[in-house]
Amino acid sequence: MRTRIVRAGAVALLALVMAACGGPDLPEDATGAEIYVQMCARCHGSDLRGGTGVALVGEGARSIDKPESYLVQSIYAGIGRMPAFRRTLSDDQILRVARYIMRQQGR
Repeated sequence: MRTRIVRAGAVALLALVMAACGGPDLPEDATGAEIYVQMCARCHGSDLRGGTGVALVGEGARSIDKPESYLVQSIYAGIGRMPAFRRTLSDDQILRVARYIMRQQGR
């Protein structure tokens, strides 16, 4: 019984995190910036400097020296408390947002 309650709580928490970090109302051809604003800014900040999510630019940005593949995989599969977006975004949208983040990082 306790296991079911814990699982139900975990599912509810994941749903809240997903809702807090954006929604799927994006056109397939959305730019990386548009995808970031819709899906990432609530957690990582409109300036990419963090919030409930980690900073993506500036001091303390752990991903700033990581390859593009790291960002793509992190968005696709999730990392730490960040949920996976493989069911929410297409592979091309994930690549566009990863490249947008890299441009904001100055690379």
